[in-house]
Amino acid sequence: MPNFITDPALDPYMIQIDENNYAVVKNIAVEKSGKTYQQTLAFCSKLSSAVSKIAQDSLLDRDYSSVAEYVQEYEKIEQRLRTITDKI
Repeated sequence: MPNFITDPALDPYMIQIDENNYAVVKNIAVEKSGKTYQQTLAFCSKLSSAVSKIAQDSLLDRDYSSVAEYVQEYEKIEQRLRTITDKI
């Protein structure tokens, strides 16, 4: 049976752990119905890859005026998430 990492710093994402991989799961709330469902975004062989996928996906919530702005935001998010995993 899989287990989850549900750290509030990852919200709305979770990482599902099983004996073979790390699955990145996103909780998505449907405004109209008020229901929440889970969408699996990726299956990763390493925890660091799962964290990178969370960083990448979180960038899709808005538009960017330049590549530099996108890269800067990506690095900021990834660094924040890396500080969490570096403690492990």
